[in-house]
Amino acid sequence: MADGIQQQQQQRRGAAELTELNFVREKLQKFQSTMLQDFEQRLSCMVEDVLQDMRQRALRAHEFRNFESPHGEVSRNNTWHNRMSNPKVPATAASDVGDSPNGHANGTTTPAPHQGQKRPQRRQLPDKVFVARESYLTTLLQVEHMRTIYHIFYIILIMFLLNVIFYDYFVKGRIDLGLGTFRGGLKRLHWVFGVWLLEHVFVLALYYAFQGWALVRHKLKQHSSLQRFWSHSCLIMYISSQLVFCFVSSSLCLKFGLPFVSACILLLESTRLLMKMHAFIRYNAPRVLAGKEKTDDDKEAASGERPFVPPVRSYVYYLFAPTLIYRDRYPRTSHIRWKFALNRFLEVVAVAFLYAFIHERHIHEHFGEYGKEEMGPSQLILKLFGMMLPSAVIFLCGFYLILHSWLNFTAELLRFGDRMFYKDWWTSHTYDAYYRNWNVVVHDWLYEYVYKDMYTHVFKGSKVAASLSVFMISALVHEQVLGFALQMFFPVMFFLFGVVGVALVYLMRSAPKVLGNMFLWFSLILGNGVLISLYAMEYYAQKNCDLSYESWTDHLVPAVWRCYN
Repeated sequence: MADGIQQQQQQRRGAAELTELNFVREKLQKFQSTMLQDFEQRLSCMVEDVLQDMRQRALRAHEFRNFESPHGEVSRNNTWHNRMSNPKVPATAASDVGDSPNGHANGTTTPAPHQGQKRPQRRQLPDKVFVARESYLTTLLQVEHMRTIYHIFYIILIMFLLNVIFYDYFVKGRIDLGLGTFRGGLKRLHWVFGVWLLEHVFVLALYYAFQGWALVRHKLKQHSSLQRFWSHSCLIMYISSQLVFCFVSSSLCLKFGLPFVSACILLLESTRLLMKMHAFIRYNAPRVLAGKEKTDDDKEAASGERPFVPPVRSYVYYLFAPTLIYRDRYPRTSHIRWKFALNRFLEVVAVAFLYAFIHERHIHEHFGEYGKEEMGPSQLILKLFGMMLPSAVIFLCGFYLILHSWLNFTAELLRFGDRMFYKDWWTSHTYDAYYRNWNVVVHDWLYEYVYKDMYTHVFKGSKVAASLSVFMISALVHEQVLGFALQMFFPVMFFLFGVVGVALVYLMRSAPKVLGNMFLWFSLILGNGVLISLYAMEYYAQKNCDLSYESWTDHLVPAVWRCYN
Protein backbone atom coordinates (compact mmCIF):
# COMPACT_ATOMS: atom_id res chain seq x y z
CA MET A 1 0.00 0.00 0.00
CA ALA A 2 2.79 2.37 0.93
CA ASP A 3 4.65 1.42 -2.25
CA GLY A 4 1.58 2.25 -4.34
CA ILE A 5 1.20 5.66 -2.74
CA GLN A 6 4.89 6.41 -3.26
CA GLN A 7 4.64 5.34 -6.88
CA GLN A 8 1.63 7.61 -7.44
CA GLN A 9 3.50 10.55 -5.91
CA GLN A 10 6.46 9.89 -8.20
CA GLN A 11 4.12 9.78 -11.19
CA ARG A 12 2.58 13.09 -10.15
CA ARG A 13 6.02 14.66 -9.75
CA GLY A 14 7.05 13.29 -13.14
CA ALA A 15 3.89 14.65 -14.73
CA ALA A 16 4.48 18.06 -13.11
CA GLU A 17 8.08 18.11 -14.29
CA LEU A 18 6.95 17.09 -17.77
CA THR A 19 4.39 19.89 -17.76
CA GLU A 20 7.06 22.38 -16.72
CA LEU A 21 9.41 21.09 -19.42
CA ASN A 22 6.66 21.41 -22.02
CA PHE A 23 5.94 24.94 -20.80
CA VAL A 24 9.62 25.88 -21.00
CA ARG A 25 9.89 24.23 -24.42
CA GLU A 26 6.89 26.21 -25.71
CA LYS A 27 8.31 29.44 -24.33
CA LEU A 28 11.68 28.74 -25.91
CA GLN A 29 10.04 27.91 -29.23
CA LYS A 30 7.98 31.12 -29.11
CA PHE A 31 11.09 33.09 -28.17
CA GLN A 32 13.02 31.48 -31.02
CA SER A 33 10.19 32.18 -33.45
CA THR A 34 9.92 35.79 -32.27
CA MET A 35 13.66 36.28 -32.52
CA LEU A 36 13.75 34.85 -36.03
CA GLN A 37 10.83 37.01 -37.14
CA ASP A 38 12.39 40.10 -35.58
CA PHE A 39 15.74 39.29 -37.15
CA GLU A 40 14.17 38.76 -40.56
CA GLN A 41 12.21 41.99 -40.24
CA ARG A 42 15.24 43.97 -39.15
CA LEU A 43 17.36 42.41 -41.86
CA SER A 44 14.71 43.25 -44.43
CA CYS A 45 14.59 46.86 -43.20
CA MET A 46 18.36 47.15 -43.29
CA VAL A 47 18.48 45.76 -46.83
CA GLU A 48 15.72 48.18 -47.87
CA ASP A 49 17.62 51.09 -46.30
CA VAL A 50 20.77 50.11 -48.16
CA LEU A 51 18.87 49.81 -51.44
CA GLN A 52 17.13 53.15 -50.82
CA ASP A 53 20.47 54.78 -50.10
CA MET A 54 21.90 53.31 -53.29
CA ARG A 55 18.90 54.60 -55.26
CA GLN A 56 19.32 58.08 -53.74
CA ARG A 57 23.01 58.09 -54.58
CA ALA A 58 22.28 56.98 -58.12
CA LEU A 59 19.65 59.72 -58.44
CA ARG A 60 22.07 62.37 -57.19
CA ALA A 61 24.84 61.06 -59.41
CA HIS A 62 22.77 61.02 -62.60
CA GLU A 63 20.16 63.75 -62.18
CA PHE A 64 21.05 66.01 -59.23
CA ARG A 65 24.68 66.49 -60.14
CA ASN A 66 26.97 68.83 -58.20
CA PHE A 67 24.57 69.26 -55.29
CA GLU A 68 26.61 67.07 -52.97
CA SER A 69 30.05 65.63 -52.74
CA PRO A 70 30.47 61.86 -53.05
CA HIS A 71 30.25 61.52 -49.27
CA GLY A 72 27.14 63.66 -48.96
CA GLU A 73 28.99 66.63 -47.52
CA VAL A 74 29.71 70.01 -48.99
CA SER A 75 33.32 70.09 -50.04
CA ARG A 76 35.58 73.05 -50.58
CA ASN A 77 35.53 72.59 -54.34
CA ASN A 78 31.80 71.91 -54.51
CA THR A 79 29.78 73.85 -57.07
CA TRP A 80 27.57 75.31 -54.37
CA HIS A 81 30.31 76.29 -51.93
CA ASN A 82 30.19 80.04 -51.50
CA ARG A 83 33.33 81.06 -49.64
CA MET A 84 36.98 80.16 -49.35
CA SER A 85 39.39 80.85 -46.52
CA ASN A 86 42.32 83.11 -47.16
CA PRO A 87 45.60 81.29 -47.68
CA LYS A 88 48.14 82.04 -45.03
CA VAL A 89 50.60 84.68 -46.15
CA PRO A 90 53.93 85.54 -44.60
CA ALA A 91 54.16 88.59 -42.43
CA THR A 92 56.34 90.40 -44.94
CA ALA A 93 53.61 90.16 -47.55
CA ALA A 94 50.72 91.06 -45.30
CA SER A 95 50.21 94.45 -46.90
CA ASP A 96 50.29 93.19 -50.46
CA VAL A 97 46.90 93.04 -52.12
CA GLY A 98 46.22 90.74 -55.03
CA ASP A 99 44.60 92.00 -58.20
CA SER A 100 43.08 88.74 -59.43
CA PRO A 101 39.46 88.47 -60.53
CA ASN A 102 38.59 86.85 -57.23
CA GLY A 103 41.21 88.73 -55.27
CA HIS A 104 40.69 88.95 -51.54
CA ALA A 105 41.17 92.55 -50.52
CA ASN A 106 39.60 92.77 -47.11
CA GLY A 107 41.05 96.11 -46.27
CA THR A 108 42.64 94.82 -43.10
CA THR A 109 46.39 95.09 -43.13
CA THR A 110 47.80 93.82 -39.88
CA PRO A 111 50.92 95.66 -38.77
CA ALA A 112 53.92 93.57 -37.88
CA PRO A 113 54.07 92.95 -34.14
CA HIS A 114 56.85 94.41 -32.07
CA GLN A 115 59.65 92.10 -31.13
CA GLY A 116 58.64 89.95 -28.20
CA GLN A 117 54.95 90.83 -28.61
CA LYS A 118 52.58 87.99 -29.43
CA ARG A 119 50.15 88.46 -32.27
CA PRO A 120 46.57 87.81 -31.10
CA GLN A 121 45.14 84.70 -32.70
CA ARG A 122 41.72 85.21 -34.25
CA ARG A 123 39.86 83.00 -36.65
CA GLN A 124 40.39 84.08 -40.25
CA LEU A 125 37.01 84.61 -41.89
CA PRO A 126 36.60 83.21 -45.41
CA ASP A 127 36.03 85.40 -48.46
CA LYS A 128 33.36 85.34 -51.12
CA VAL A 129 34.34 83.47 -54.28
CA PHE A 130 32.70 83.77 -57.69
CA VAL A 131 32.33 80.64 -59.79
CA ALA A 132 30.48 80.12 -63.06
CA ARG A 133 27.39 78.13 -62.06
CA GLU A 134 23.64 78.02 -62.57
CA SER A 135 20.97 78.76 -59.99
CA TYR A 136 19.60 75.94 -57.88
CA LEU A 137 16.19 75.89 -59.54
CA THR A 138 17.70 76.14 -63.02
CA THR A 139 19.70 73.02 -62.27
CA LEU A 140 16.81 71.24 -60.57
CA LEU A 141 14.47 71.96 -63.47
CA GLN A 142 16.75 70.00 -65.77
CA VAL A 143 15.38 66.91 -64.00
CA GLU A 144 12.19 65.57 -65.58
CA HIS A 145 10.46 65.07 -62.21
CA MET A 146 11.06 68.67 -61.20
CA ARG A 147 10.00 69.96 -64.61
CA THR A 148 6.69 68.18 -64.13
CA ILE A 149 6.11 70.07 -60.88
CA TYR A 150 7.03 73.28 -62.71
CA HIS A 151 4.42 72.48 -65.38
CA ILE A 152 1.83 71.85 -62.66
CA PHE A 153 2.42 75.36 -61.32
CA TYR A 154 2.00 76.72 -64.84
CA ILE A 155 -1.40 75.04 -65.08
CA ILE A 156 -2.38 76.35 -61.63
CA LEU A 157 -1.51 79.87 -62.80
CA ILE A 158 -3.62 79.41 -65.93
CA MET A 159 -6.55 78.15 -63.84
CA PHE A 160 -6.16 81.15 -61.55
CA LEU A 161 -6.23 83.42 -64.60
CA LEU A 162 -9.41 81.77 -65.90
CA ASN A 163 -10.99 82.15 -62.47
CA VAL A 164 -10.24 85.87 -62.50
CA ILE A 165 -11.54 86.28 -66.05
CA PHE A 166 -14.85 84.57 -65.26
CA TYR A 167 -15.20 86.45 -61.97
CA ASP A 168 -14.61 89.81 -63.66
CA TYR A 169 -17.02 89.01 -66.48
CA PHE A 170 -19.92 87.59 -64.47
CA VAL A 171 -19.61 89.72 -61.32
CA LYS A 172 -18.18 93.04 -62.53
CA GLY A 173 -19.47 92.86 -66.08
CA ARG A 174 -16.04 93.55 -67.57
CA ILE A 175 -12.67 91.82 -67.84
CA ASP A 176 -9.99 93.81 -66.03
CA LEU A 177 -7.17 91.24 -65.51
CA GLY A 178 -5.78 93.24 -62.61
CA LEU A 179 -4.93 96.25 -64.78
CA GLY A 180 -6.62 98.54 -62.27
CA THR A 181 -4.14 97.42 -59.64
CA PHE A 182 -1.27 98.08 -62.03
CA ARG A 183 -2.57 101.55 -62.86
CA GLY A 184 -2.95 102.42 -59.20
CA GLY A 185 0.30 100.88 -58.02
CA LEU A 186 2.51 102.31 -60.78
CA LYS A 187 1.32 105.91 -60.66
CA ARG A 188 4.06 108.55 -61.01
CA LEU A 189 6.46 105.90 -62.29
CA HIS A 190 8.00 108.50 -64.62
CA TRP A 191 9.07 110.49 -61.55
CA VAL A 192 10.65 107.37 -60.13
CA PHE A 193 12.52 106.84 -63.40
CA GLY A 194 13.79 110.43 -63.32
CA VAL A 195 15.04 110.07 -59.75
CA TRP A 196 16.61 106.73 -60.69
CA LEU A 197 18.60 108.40 -63.48
CA LEU A 198 19.79 111.18 -61.16
CA GLU A 199 20.86 108.59 -58.60
CA HIS A 200 23.00 106.86 -61.21
CA VAL A 201 24.63 110.19 -62.05
CA PHE A 202 25.46 110.56 -58.36
CA VAL A 203 26.81 107.01 -58.18
CA LEU A 204 28.97 107.58 -61.25
CA ALA A 205 30.28 110.82 -59.74
CA LEU A 206 31.36 108.83 -56.69
CA TYR A 207 33.79 106.88 -58.87
CA TYR A 208 35.55 110.03 -60.04
CA ALA A 209 35.52 111.42 -56.50
CA PHE A 210 37.24 108.23 -55.32
CA GLN A 211 39.75 108.53 -58.13
CA GLY A 212 40.45 112.13 -57.13
CA TRP A 213 40.95 111.14 -53.50
CA ALA A 214 43.42 108.42 -54.49
CA LEU A 215 45.44 110.72 -56.78
CA VAL A 216 45.64 113.60 -54.29
CA ARG A 217 46.55 111.21 -51.50
CA HIS A 218 49.31 109.77 -53.66
CA LYS A 219 50.71 113.25 -54.34
CA LEU A 220 50.70 114.01 -50.61
CA LYS A 221 52.65 110.89 -49.68
CA GLN A 222 55.62 113.02 -48.62
CA HIS A 223 53.38 114.97 -46.20
CA SER A 224 51.82 112.45 -43.86
CA SER A 225 49.85 114.98 -41.79
CA LEU A 226 48.27 116.56 -44.89
CA GLN A 227 47.62 113.11 -46.28
CA ARG A 228 45.74 112.07 -43.14
CA PHE A 229 43.78 115.33 -43.10
CA TRP A 230 42.80 114.84 -46.74
CA SER A 231 41.72 111.23 -46.17
CA HIS A 232 39.71 112.05 -43.04
CA SER A 233 38.00 114.96 -44.78
CA CYS A 234 37.05 112.76 -47.72
CA LEU A 235 35.78 110.08 -45.35
CA ILE A 236 33.49 112.60 -43.62
CA MET A 237 32.20 113.83 -46.98
CA TYR A 238 31.62 110.27 -48.13
CA ILE A 239 29.60 109.32 -45.03
CA SER A 240 27.61 112.55 -45.29
CA SER A 241 26.83 111.91 -48.95
CA GLN A 242 25.57 108.42 -48.18
CA LEU A 243 23.27 109.72 -45.45
CA VAL A 244 21.94 112.43 -47.77
CA PHE A 245 21.43 109.85 -50.53
CA CYS A 246 19.35 107.68 -48.19
CA PHE A 247 17.39 110.65 -46.84
CA VAL A 248 16.52 112.07 -50.26
CA SER A 249 15.18 108.80 -51.66
CA SER A 250 13.03 108.24 -48.58
CA SER A 251 11.71 111.79 -48.39
CA LEU A 252 10.80 111.82 -52.09
CA CYS A 253 8.38 108.96 -51.47
CA LEU A 254 6.50 111.21 -49.07
CA LYS A 255 6.85 114.37 -51.16
CA PHE A 256 5.60 112.76 -54.38
CA GLY A 257 2.98 110.67 -52.57
CA LEU A 258 4.14 107.58 -54.42
CA PRO A 259 1.87 104.52 -54.35
CA PHE A 260 3.18 101.33 -52.84
CA VAL A 261 4.67 99.66 -55.93
CA SER A 262 6.37 102.81 -57.27
CA ALA A 263 7.72 103.62 -53.80
CA CYS A 264 9.09 100.08 -53.43
CA ILE A 265 10.87 100.36 -56.78
CA LEU A 266 12.50 103.66 -55.78
CA LEU A 267 13.45 102.57 -52.26
CA LEU A 268 14.79 99.16 -53.26
CA GLU A 269 16.83 100.63 -56.11
CA SER A 270 18.18 103.33 -53.81
CA THR A 271 19.13 100.71 -51.23
CA ARG A 272 20.79 98.59 -53.91
CA LEU A 273 22.87 101.53 -55.17
CA LEU A 274 23.79 102.50 -51.61
CA MET A 275 25.05 98.99 -50.92
CA LYS A 276 26.97 98.90 -54.20
CA MET A 277 28.67 102.22 -53.50
CA HIS A 278 29.77 101.05 -50.07
CA ALA A 279 31.04 97.76 -51.49
CA PHE A 280 33.12 99.55 -54.13
CA ILE A 281 34.68 101.94 -51.61
CA ARG A 282 35.18 99.24 -48.99
CA TYR A 283 36.93 96.95 -51.47
CA ASN A 284 39.17 99.51 -53.18
CA ALA A 285 40.04 101.96 -50.40
CA PRO A 286 42.25 99.39 -48.58
CA ARG A 287 44.09 98.76 -51.85
CA VAL A 288 44.94 102.45 -52.11
CA LEU A 289 45.86 102.65 -48.42
CA ALA A 290 48.06 99.57 -48.75
CA GLY A 291 50.05 101.25 -51.51
CA LYS A 292 48.83 99.19 -54.43
CA GLU A 293 50.06 100.97 -57.52
CA LYS A 294 49.46 100.60 -61.23
CA THR A 295 51.66 101.69 -64.09
CA ASP A 296 50.09 102.95 -67.30
CA ASP A 297 52.50 101.80 -70.01
CA ASP A 298 51.26 104.37 -72.49
CA LYS A 299 51.90 107.32 -70.20
CA GLU A 300 54.64 105.97 -67.99
CA ALA A 301 57.13 108.60 -69.04
CA ALA A 302 54.71 111.44 -68.41
CA SER A 303 53.02 110.45 -65.18
CA GLY A 304 55.04 107.61 -63.70
CA GLU A 305 53.45 105.43 -61.07
CA ARG A 306 50.01 106.23 -59.72
CA PRO A 307 47.60 104.58 -57.26
CA PHE A 308 45.50 101.76 -58.57
CA VAL A 309 41.88 102.64 -59.33
CA PRO A 310 39.75 100.11 -61.24
CA PRO A 311 38.75 101.18 -64.75
CA VAL A 312 35.40 102.88 -65.10
CA ARG A 313 34.07 100.06 -67.30
CA SER A 314 34.50 97.62 -64.40
CA TYR A 315 32.60 100.00 -62.13
CA VAL A 316 29.74 100.51 -64.60
CA TYR A 317 29.41 96.77 -65.20
CA TYR A 318 29.33 96.20 -61.45
CA LEU A 319 26.52 98.75 -61.03
CA PHE A 320 24.20 96.66 -63.18
CA ALA A 321 25.54 93.18 -62.39
CA PRO A 322 23.29 91.02 -60.16
CA THR A 323 25.69 91.06 -57.22
CA LEU A 324 26.45 93.41 -54.35
CA ILE A 325 30.07 92.25 -53.94
CA TYR A 326 32.60 94.25 -55.94
CA ARG A 327 35.33 92.57 -57.96
CA ASP A 328 37.33 93.92 -60.87
CA ARG A 329 36.23 90.96 -62.98
CA TYR A 330 33.61 88.24 -62.71
CA PRO A 331 33.11 84.87 -64.38
CA ARG A 332 31.33 85.43 -67.69
CA THR A 333 29.35 83.17 -69.98
CA SER A 334 30.30 82.79 -73.62
CA HIS A 335 27.00 84.00 -75.10
CA ILE A 336 23.48 85.18 -74.25
CA ARG A 337 20.73 82.56 -74.26
CA TRP A 338 17.91 84.74 -75.53
CA LYS A 339 15.24 82.07 -75.07
CA PHE A 340 16.29 81.59 -71.44
CA ALA A 341 16.22 85.35 -70.85
CA LEU A 342 12.78 85.68 -72.48
CA ASN A 343 11.36 82.88 -70.32
CA ARG A 344 12.64 84.55 -67.16
CA PHE A 345 11.14 87.89 -68.21
CA LEU A 346 7.77 86.29 -68.96
CA GLU A 347 7.88 84.72 -65.50
CA VAL A 348 8.36 88.19 -64.02
CA VAL A 349 5.30 89.45 -65.90
CA ALA A 350 3.23 86.39 -64.92
CA VAL A 351 4.05 86.73 -61.21
CA ALA A 352 3.30 90.46 -61.35
CA PHE A 353 -0.19 89.69 -62.70
CA LEU A 354 -0.60 87.00 -60.05
CA TYR A 355 0.18 89.60 -57.38
CA ALA A 356 -2.46 91.90 -58.86
CA PHE A 357 -5.01 89.07 -58.73
CA ILE A 358 -4.15 88.26 -55.11
CA HIS A 359 -4.46 91.91 -54.14
CA GLU A 360 -7.89 92.26 -55.72
CA ARG A 361 -9.36 88.91 -54.74
CA HIS A 362 -7.86 88.43 -51.28
CA ILE A 363 -6.19 91.45 -49.67
CA HIS A 364 -8.78 93.99 -50.77
CA GLU A 365 -11.66 91.56 -50.25
CA HIS A 366 -10.55 90.75 -46.70
CA PHE A 367 -9.48 94.19 -45.48
CA GLY A 368 -10.86 96.76 -47.92
CA GLU A 369 -13.67 97.71 -45.50
CA TYR A 370 -11.52 97.57 -42.38
CA GLY A 371 -12.48 100.49 -40.16
CA LYS A 372 -16.01 100.68 -41.58
CA GLU A 373 -17.30 97.22 -40.69
CA GLU A 374 -17.83 95.62 -37.33
CA MET A 375 -14.72 93.84 -36.15
CA GLY A 376 -14.64 91.38 -33.27
CA PRO A 377 -12.14 88.70 -32.28
CA SER A 378 -13.91 86.01 -34.32
CA GLN A 379 -14.01 88.13 -37.49
CA LEU A 380 -10.36 89.08 -37.03
CA ILE A 381 -9.25 85.46 -36.61
CA LEU A 382 -11.20 84.41 -39.71
CA LYS A 383 -9.59 87.19 -41.75
CA LEU A 384 -6.10 86.30 -40.52
CA PHE A 385 -6.44 82.62 -41.34
CA GLY A 386 -8.13 83.46 -44.62
CA MET A 387 -4.92 85.25 -45.61
CA MET A 388 -2.52 82.45 -44.65
CA LEU A 389 -2.44 80.64 -47.99
CA PRO A 390 -2.49 83.82 -50.15
CA SER A 391 0.36 85.17 -48.02
CA ALA A 392 2.31 81.95 -48.52
CA VAL A 393 1.83 82.35 -52.29
CA ILE A 394 3.02 85.97 -52.05
CA PHE A 395 6.09 84.85 -50.10
CA LEU A 396 7.04 82.04 -52.49
CA CYS A 397 6.29 84.02 -55.63
CA GLY A 398 8.28 86.97 -54.28
CA PHE A 399 11.28 84.70 -53.89
CA TYR A 400 10.82 83.28 -57.37
CA LEU A 401 10.17 86.69 -58.94
CA ILE A 402 13.20 88.53 -57.57
CA LEU A 403 15.83 85.97 -56.66
CA HIS A 404 15.29 83.59 -59.55
CA SER A 405 13.50 85.14 -62.53
CA TRP A 406 14.66 88.77 -62.38
CA LEU A 407 18.25 88.14 -61.31
CA ASN A 408 18.67 85.35 -63.85
CA PHE A 409 17.19 87.62 -66.52
CA THR A 410 19.68 90.42 -65.80
CA ALA A 411 22.54 87.93 -65.37
CA GLU A 412 21.81 86.41 -68.77
CA LEU A 413 21.74 89.80 -70.51
CA LEU A 414 25.06 90.76 -68.86
CA ARG A 415 26.56 87.27 -69.31
CA PHE A 416 27.18 87.17 -65.56
CA GLY A 417 28.43 83.67 -64.78
CA ASP A 418 27.77 83.17 -61.06
CA ARG A 419 24.02 82.59 -60.71
CA MET A 420 24.00 81.40 -57.09
CA PHE A 421 21.55 84.03 -55.89
CA TYR A 422 20.07 81.62 -53.33
CA LYS A 423 20.63 78.12 -52.03
CA ASP A 424 18.28 75.32 -51.03
CA TRP A 425 16.70 77.30 -48.20
CA TRP A 426 13.52 75.21 -48.43
CA THR A 427 15.35 72.24 -46.89
CA SER A 428 16.60 74.23 -43.89
CA HIS A 429 15.68 73.02 -40.42
CA THR A 430 17.12 75.99 -38.53
CA TYR A 431 16.73 79.72 -39.02
CA ASP A 432 20.52 79.97 -39.14
CA ALA A 433 20.55 78.01 -42.38
CA TYR A 434 17.44 79.74 -43.69
CA TYR A 435 18.91 83.23 -43.34
CA ARG A 436 22.17 82.11 -44.96
CA ASN A 437 20.51 80.40 -47.92
CA TRP A 438 17.37 82.46 -48.54
CA ASN A 439 18.96 85.54 -50.16
CA VAL A 440 22.62 84.87 -50.89
CA VAL A 441 23.05 88.21 -52.69
CA VAL A 442 22.19 90.32 -49.64
CA HIS A 443 23.64 87.84 -47.16
CA ASP A 444 27.02 87.98 -48.91
CA TRP A 445 27.03 91.78 -48.66
CA LEU A 446 26.09 91.72 -44.98
CA TYR A 447 28.74 89.10 -44.32
CA GLU A 448 31.53 90.82 -46.25
CA TYR A 449 30.97 94.43 -45.24
CA VAL A 450 29.10 94.33 -41.93
CA TYR A 451 29.74 91.05 -40.13
CA LYS A 452 33.44 90.80 -40.96
CA ASP A 453 34.13 94.44 -40.06
CA MET A 454 32.17 94.16 -36.83
CA TYR A 455 33.88 90.88 -35.98
CA THR A 456 37.37 92.17 -36.77
CA HIS A 457 37.38 95.84 -35.80
CA VAL A 458 34.45 96.62 -33.50
CA PHE A 459 33.69 93.60 -31.33
CA LYS A 460 37.16 92.03 -31.62
CA GLY A 461 36.21 88.43 -32.31
CA SER A 462 32.70 88.29 -30.82
CA LYS A 463 30.56 86.34 -33.26
CA VAL A 464 27.35 86.87 -31.28
CA ALA A 465 27.69 90.66 -31.15
CA ALA A 466 28.61 90.82 -34.84
CA SER A 467 25.62 88.65 -35.76
CA LEU A 468 23.23 90.75 -33.70
CA SER A 469 24.54 93.88 -35.42
CA VAL A 470 23.80 92.32 -38.80
CA PHE A 471 20.27 91.43 -37.73
CA MET A 472 19.56 94.91 -36.38
CA ILE A 473 20.85 96.67 -39.50
CA SER A 474 18.92 94.32 -41.78
CA ALA A 475 15.72 94.71 -39.75
CA LEU A 476 16.03 98.51 -39.79
CA VAL A 477 16.50 98.61 -43.56
CA HIS A 478 13.55 96.27 -44.14
CA GLU A 479 11.37 98.41 -41.91
CA GLN A 480 12.59 101.62 -43.55
CA VAL A 481 11.67 100.36 -47.02
CA LEU A 482 8.27 99.04 -45.98
CA GLY A 483 7.45 102.00 -43.72
CA PHE A 484 8.20 104.69 -46.31
CA ALA A 485 6.57 102.68 -49.12
CA LEU A 486 3.33 102.47 -47.13
CA GLN A 487 3.92 105.91 -45.56
CA MET A 488 3.25 104.73 -42.03
CA PHE A 489 5.02 104.01 -38.76
CA PHE A 490 4.06 100.44 -37.98
CA PRO A 491 7.22 98.49 -36.99
CA VAL A 492 5.79 94.99 -37.26
CA MET A 493 8.50 93.97 -39.73
CA PHE A 494 11.23 95.16 -37.37
CA PHE A 495 9.70 93.24 -34.46
CA LEU A 496 9.22 89.99 -36.41
CA PHE A 497 12.63 90.18 -38.07
CA GLY A 498 14.78 91.78 -35.39
CA VAL A 499 13.21 90.19 -32.29
CA VAL A 500 11.25 87.05 -33.16
CA GLY A 501 13.62 86.09 -35.97
CA VAL A 502 16.70 86.46 -33.78
CA ALA A 503 15.09 84.46 -30.98
CA LEU A 504 14.20 81.63 -33.38
CA VAL A 505 17.81 81.48 -34.58
CA TYR A 506 18.99 80.49 -31.11
CA LEU A 507 15.94 78.42 -30.13
CA MET A 508 16.05 76.18 -33.21
CA ARG A 509 19.76 75.41 -33.35
CA SER A 510 19.30 71.99 -31.74
CA ALA A 511 16.02 71.15 -33.48
CA PRO A 512 15.70 67.72 -35.15
CA LYS A 513 15.95 67.88 -38.90
CA VAL A 514 12.41 66.82 -39.83
CA LEU A 515 10.62 68.65 -37.03
CA GLY A 516 12.84 71.69 -37.54
CA ASN A 517 11.98 71.91 -41.22
CA MET A 518 8.27 71.47 -40.48
CA PHE A 519 8.36 74.19 -37.83
CA LEU A 520 10.32 76.47 -40.17
CA TRP A 521 7.62 76.22 -42.81
CA PHE A 522 4.85 76.58 -40.24
CA SER A 523 6.43 79.72 -38.80
CA LEU A 524 7.12 81.19 -42.26
CA ILE A 525 3.53 80.70 -43.41
CA LEU A 526 2.09 81.94 -40.12
CA GLY A 527 4.50 84.87 -39.87
CA ASN A 528 3.93 86.06 -43.44
CA GLY A 529 0.18 85.73 -43.00
CA VAL A 530 0.22 87.83 -39.85
CA LEU A 531 2.67 90.34 -41.36
CA ILE A 532 0.70 90.97 -44.56
CA SER A 533 -2.61 91.03 -42.70
CA LEU A 534 -1.44 93.57 -40.12
CA TYR A 535 0.05 95.91 -42.71
CA ALA A 536 -3.10 95.61 -44.84
CA MET A 537 -5.29 96.40 -41.83
CA GLU A 538 -3.15 99.41 -40.92
CA TYR A 539 -3.20 100.70 -44.50
CA TYR A 540 -6.98 100.44 -44.88
CA ALA A 541 -7.56 101.72 -41.34
CA GLN A 542 -5.70 104.93 -42.19
CA LYS A 543 -7.65 105.16 -45.43
CA ASN A 544 -11.14 104.41 -44.08
CA CYS A 545 -11.09 105.90 -40.59
CA ASP A 546 -11.41 109.62 -40.02
CA LEU A 547 -8.49 110.05 -37.63
CA SER A 548 -7.12 113.30 -36.29
CA TYR A 549 -3.41 113.87 -35.74
CA GLU A 550 -3.11 116.66 -33.21
CA SER A 551 0.43 115.85 -32.07
CA TRP A 552 3.37 113.81 -33.28
CA THR A 553 2.55 111.07 -30.79
CA ASP A 554 -0.68 110.35 -32.68
CA HIS A 555 1.43 109.09 -35.59
CA LEU A 556 3.03 106.51 -33.29
CA VAL A 557 -0.29 104.93 -32.28
CA PRO A 558 -1.44 102.38 -34.90
CA ALA A 559 -4.59 103.29 -36.79
CA VAL A 560 -5.69 99.68 -36.33
CA TRP A 561 -6.04 100.41 -32.63
CA ARG A 562 -7.47 103.92 -32.92
CA CYS A 563 -10.22 102.89 -35.35
CA TYR A 564 -12.03 100.67 -32.85
CA ASN A 565 -11.08 102.39 -29.58
